[in-house]
Amino acid sequence: MSEWCQNKSCPSKKTQSQIRGSKGAKYYQSNKSSGYYKYWCSMGCRETWFQQNADTCMNAVGFINKQIIPLEDAWYVEYRYSWNTETHDRYYLRNKLKGINQHITQQQAQSPEDIESGHSWNTIRHHSVIWVVSFFLTNKEEYSWNKKR
Repeated sequence: MSEWCQNKSCPSKKTQSQIRGSKGAKYYQSNKSSGYYKYWCSMGCRETWFQQNADTCMNAVGFINKQIIPLEDAWYVEYRYSWNTETHDRYYLRNKLKGINQHITQQQAQSPEDIESGHSWNTIRHHSVIWVVSFFLTNKEEYSWNKKR
């Protein structure tokens, strides 16, 4: 990996920080790439580079066809933060395709490790969401679904 900005037109920005060389032999050079942008020095250089190389990148990686998530896999756990909401009302089991917005507890929404570490925003992943959904579907008499109107 190069330590220099990968945008070929980076030196043409001609900023004061790009001037190098001794008297009479001065030149502009590329900026060093930043850790945040990895291969580029700024968001502008990244955007310019991508506009010039988008087709090449997409041809190298390949295009994907339309992606579909079936109704059964459309479940997810959502964490909602609000400064005026009590902590126990922040986790919801959602399925926008079915219009379901069911309140669940923190213990159902998070792993024990996340609860212990205090990461209230980090919710369970896909395989655990399926378990929570199957739990609610087998005990649906005890839980009323909050349909979004």
